Amino acid sequence: MRTLIVRLTASLIVLSSVLFAACGDDDDGGPTTATGATATGTAAGGAATGGGSSTGTASVGGGGVGGSACDTWLVTYDLTGSVYQIDATISFTITVQEPYSENRNMGPGTMTLRFRDDAGTPGDGPVTIVDYSLNQNFVTGISLATVTTELMTTAGPDPCGVATGTLGGTTLTWSPTEAAPYCRDGQVSCTGAFCGSQGSPPENQPFVFDNDCTVPLPLNEFEFTDGVAAFTMAAVVMSQDGNATTTLAFVGTETSRELDPATPGCACN
Repeated sequence: MRTLIVRLTASLIVLSSVLFAACGDDDDGGPTTATGATATGTAAGGAATGGGSSTGTASVGGGGVGGSACDTWLVTYDLTGSVYQIDATISFTITVQEPYSENRNMGPGTMTLRFRDDAGTPGDGPVTIVDYSLNQNFVTGISLATVTTELMTTAGPDPCGVATGTLGGTTLTWSPTEAAPYCRDGQVSCTGAFCGSQGSPPENQPFVFDNDCTVPLPLNEFEFTDGVAAFTMAAVVMSQDGNATTTLAFVGTETSRELDPATPGCACN
């Protein structure tokens, strides 16, 4: 299934000029459950992650720290300022920012990247995403059909990486241009007179997502500033049909970095 959220969005626009994020269909009137392989349904953890609270200490090693075959840096970024855009008859901009409880806000979100060490600092060469999490918790629609999205989206943690790229200068290019497995857990629910129409969730019967890891997270190039202290990613199309296009653009700001004392061999190839 391709981004289930958008399918609901497009169908409800046709009926009521209401746009919302949802997905799936339920022929028998009960909750729809999407399933997929691997990953957990919680916000990603792992080394050097923390959504702004981690305080990793940088130390320079040589010849491999803790017996590692190479030295690598784990740099964690807060994703505040990232934008989920829904363009249709009625358009919505959902921003990762506080307060997360506001209807058009979502979050928190974090991402951890692994860089090769270059004389005591993250340098050019192979880069991987080892951990990603974004809480997609927002509300769209009007009184006739108000849809609440409560999804935790994750990729990792995986010390060998869920996406692989190469940093050259200020540009990080991904190959392939996706992160996988990318998983969703949570639900999409609806309240109002139009709920249950054209694939939207029936009222009091939410669509439930249980480790739905069927579709990867698409990626564009990351552009860095101030070394690797911050990055942006131009909007990537999450899904598209005749009624709506949804995109996601990343903004990342470094919150911590540490020289990994136990770099796995898979990160040294």
